[in-house]
Amino acid sequence: MTDIELTKRLETLERDNRRLKRLAAAGFALVAALGVIYAASCTSLRRMSEARSISQKITAHEFDVVDGTGKVRVKVAVNCLTATTCSPGISLFDPNGKALTTLGAGMLTISGEGGEASVLDDRIQFARFHKGAKPDVTARLGSGSGGGSLSLLGNGTNYALVNADPPGVEIQDSKGYTMNLGAVNLTTVSTGVTSQTSADSIVMFGNDAKHHLIWRAP
Repeated sequence: MTDIELTKRLETLERDNRRLKRLAAAGFALVAALGVIYAASCTSLRRMSEARSISQKITAHEFDVVDGTGKVRVKVAVNCLTATTCSPGISLFDPNGKALTTLGAGMLTISGEGGEASVLDDRIQFARFHKGAKPDVTARLGSGSGGGSLSLLGNGTNYALVNADPPGVEIQDSKGYTMNLGAVNLTTVSTGVTSQTSADSIVMFGNDAKHHLIWRAP
């Protein structure tokens, strides 16, 4: 073998050696890249799983839903007067921030331009407003001292009250005079004995502090 042939063989071996080194480096780089991709995919799947498990429950003191202008239109919150007196509620607002519907524990209130209707525990109440915040007429239907009752309240001292037990109607005007139609409890001043009239009775009282008896029949 001549020197020229030996030199060519050495050059060929060097080229093959360099080619193998490049292939080995590329193989190592590919393995490393696959490892990084696998680790990233595992982390992403784990985070997605954690996000899914967390999104099933949201804990907050208040949840507000706003419209396109950023105004609160729906509010879900727990309102607390003190640390131990808290009541959950849902409120729906108009664009001006006025509560139109409020739903709470044992109550429902629906408000409009001229009035308000409420369901409060054991009674239903309707109120009519006229040029002011104070209602000029309020109607209530619910349980009274002796059973069911219906009452109409004015914006002063005048009212009309219907009781089921004992059955009777009580009316008072703005001056404080009162009339009872039906059963009413009367107390004799001299003896202090209280008795109840029958359902066919009419009793009228004055507007003084003691509401003295004016007239009765029978």
